[in-house]
Amino acid sequence: MSDLYQNPFFLLGATTRDDRRHIVELADEKALLLDHELCQKARTDLIGLRARLAAEMSWLPGVSPKEALQLVDQLLNNPMFIRMASGLPSLAHANLMAAAINVVAAKEYPENPEDLSRFIKEMAYLVDDITVDDIIRDINEDRLIAGFPLILAKDLVEQELIDRKRYYQKSIKEALNRHTPKSLILAITLAVDSTTASGKDQAPQLIDEIVDSYELESQYFLQKEAENASIVIKRISDYATSDQALIKPLIDKLDKVIANWFTVAYPIQMSMNSRGLVHNQSRDLGFEIRELAIYLFNEHKAINEAKQIIDLLRNYFSQCAAVAVYVEDDENVLAGIANKRKFDKLISPIYELCNEALSVSGRNPQYAYIQGQNIIAKVPELLKAAKLMGAPLEVINESKDHIAATLTTCAVKFGNKTSKWKSCLDLLHSAHIFAIDPQIKERVSHNLEIVRNNIILYGNTEPMSSTPPLYTINGCGLTLYGSTDTDLTNGSYMATYYFVLFFVPIFPICRYRVISSGGRSYRFLGKGALRTIDKWHISISVLVMIILIITNIRY
Repeated sequence: MSDLYQNPFFLLGATTRDDRRHIVELADEKALLLDHELCQKARTDLIGLRARLAAEMSWLPGVSPKEALQLVDQLLNNPMFIRMASGLPSLAHANLMAAAINVVAAKEYPENPEDLSRFIKEMAYLVDDITVDDIIRDINEDRLIAGFPLILAKDLVEQELIDRKRYYQKSIKEALNRHTPKSLILAITLAVDSTTASGKDQAPQLIDEIVDSYELESQYFLQKEAENASIVIKRISDYATSDQALIKPLIDKLDKVIANWFTVAYPIQMSMNSRGLVHNQSRDLGFEIRELAIYLFNEHKAINEAKQIIDLLRNYFSQCAAVAVYVEDDENVLAGIANKRKFDKLISPIYELCNEALSVSGRNPQYAYIQGQNIIAKVPELLKAAKLMGAPLEVINESKDHIAATLTTCAVKFGNKTSKWKSCLDLLHSAHIFAIDPQIKERVSHNLEIVRNNIILYGNTEPMSSTPPLYTINGCGLTLYGSTDTDLTNGSYMATYYFVLFFVPIFPICRYRVISSGGRSYRFLGKGALRTIDKWHISISVLVMIILIITNIRY
């Protein structure tokens, strides 16, 4: 029976506007019909100030005595009429709603979980509308007429209101418990879903408290189902190594276990999400399932199975923010990989061509230029074919970057081996055209700058098979003189190779790019042609020798 019908005002037939004398008279009259001690307690509760406040707040404050009696009488005959009532103070209306949900028999109300969920929702919003100031105003209006001291301290009302809310929660729980577990879960789920906009908005306090109580009561079931899920997860991991054909039916079984678990956990997930909290059991189980998907993909390349598990997470953990935040990223990664694999066959000839060029250039750098030119000649048609077959731009661009990186490697290897920098320039220009990624473009540009500088410094040199002899006897022989066109990066410079006579350079033979190792020791980098001034030097030397010979003949 509802506490509304155990209220001292109801037991004695008193109103909130009766004075002490009238309350005592009513108690004496009722004692002739009811239990004497019960009537005396009711009288004491209405006369005592603290006990009276509890009686007033569990009655119908703010409602006139006549209307209060009519509402209570009508409630016994048709309890659900109160849902349609309007203009009642929030606390009085909530008390009537609590009474309605408790006075009816289980077979009469609620008719179905949907109806109960709506009742819970209405009750929750009513309770949220109750304010301490409204309660004090309504009670003091009646106390002023009845001659009782007015309420001045809010804290007394606040404490009584906490007790009222506990009673409302208890009333709803009793109504829920009259249902089967399936109907109970559905009623709570519908109530939470409608009051939180599917986990987006904060629910009324009463809903949160009901869910917190529900969570405590469901922990054992959720824990047992999570353990069952863990067993299936371990079996999937084991079969991934031994017999992958059995993975799919086990994932289907895992889906069924999680679906059963989710039915109970879903209202908790929504409520926690609406409050910015995390349901720990959902989080832990979600991460365990996600780790399985990562393991299947990373260790066994089982992308389809991993995707099936990620779909499971999306279906059952969207309201658990700690898990859901990873699901979208995981889906995008798997979708990207699946899409890439789909077009691997279209672009594989390009990668095979590039990998072959890298292999040959690594073994024989002198052939790197030929390999690079082979790529430049063939890849345009291969790219065109891949586009026509539907390869996405992302895949095409990725292959272009691989082409650019390969051509750059060929250019570097060929240049370092042969010093034919102009040929390297051709490969790098093509690499720059293919490059899409900014980092690869930057790498190509950097090598272009180096090659252009090398062409300036080394353009007129050619590779050497052996170093030239450097020796003089009494100032006569072969040696190097001069230092021009210095390369600041490695300290090399161009020096002229002379035939000297008594340390005087007589005939310039050629020029070499060298790095001085100290003293008369050099590292030779390449051989260059004589300059115009060197050719004039030869001409003058020859002319001087001819003049000397003619002069000697005359004399």
